[in-house]
Amino acid sequence: MPDLKEPSTISPPPGAQGFVALLEAMRPTHWVKNAFVIAPILFAGAFLQAEAWWRCLLAVAAFNLLSSGVYLLNDICDLRADQAHPEKCHRPLASERLSVGSACFAAVVLLPVGLALSVLPGIKPLHPDQPLGGMGAAVWAGAYLVLNLLYSFWWKRYTVVDVIVVALGFVLRAMAGAAAIAVPISPWLVICTFTLCLFLALAKRRAELTELSPERAYGVRRANRGYRVEDLDFMLVVATALALTSYALYCLAPATVKRLGSAHMLWTFPLVMYGVLRFVRVGRRIRKGDIAAVLFADKVLWGVVILYIAFSAAIIRFGAHPVVRNILDSQGM
Repeated sequence: MPDLKEPSTISPPPGAQGFVALLEAMRPTHWVKNAFVIAPILFAGAFLQAEAWWRCLLAVAAFNLLSSGVYLLNDICDLRADQAHPEKCHRPLASERLSVGSACFAAVVLLPVGLALSVLPGIKPLHPDQPLGGMGAAVWAGAYLVLNLLYSFWWKRYTVVDVIVVALGFVLRAMAGAAAIAVPISPWLVICTFTLCLFLALAKRRAELTELSPERAYGVRRANRGYRVEDLDFMLVVATALALTSYALYCLAPATVKRLGSAHMLWTFPLVMYGVLRFVRVGRRIRKGDIAAVLFADKVLWGVVILYIAFSAAIIRFGAHPVVRNILDSQGM
């Protein structure tokens, strides 16, 4: 574990000013990433069920606390590197507005509470034969925590391994959301989530290399020593192609067509492609690759996300209607 600045004792945040700094360090703007926990409620067609929403929102709350606890630990481990970064040096820990002890205290509180929340959807399983005894959300949340602890203390040092672990974290979010509402998740959707989030992680690494000098980029993230911009461009092309292909295959998979009663999810493909390409364009313009930063910088992307959700919900709800069901030949695959 990297050297930490003193004081290293665990103590609660000091008053209102310390609480504001702590809240900033918890990065609530990054909770938007936990929307992946809600995704299964859309694809399972359960978005009209109040019970499913209650369970899913509990899982979201759990991941909000878990991710904030992980951010605090990660900032503690990256303290010296963040102080050398032109933007991250303004973070509460790096700027010394929040002490290491206070951050440790908060993480020690947030992580167990987050895990406890993830247990609640499984206390009363929706089905007696539910996988993992109904405790799937808690199992996946625990796996997410272990994965991120290994990332913070070890795996983030290794090129390629770091982005794969980040992408897996998003997959575990989706798995937890599916387990919370007791629905299976398509293997194609797992692959699509992984490759899409791998693309997002690679875009962030590329932004770091282009917005900073090589020496500074290597200093703020050890794994950056193994990346070159041209290599990342190639990886981004591969990840983008895999994400779009796996999403198309999910839309056309026999299990998806059978469950929805039509192949009309394919009509959402142009929106997905536009969203991915728009993300690349906006990310390069603002020289950032983080999903939260790009979303908050571009209202058009928010519109694409909202339109995708509305369009998908309409297809899932009405795509099997006899009037429109056979517009596409779902048997010709």
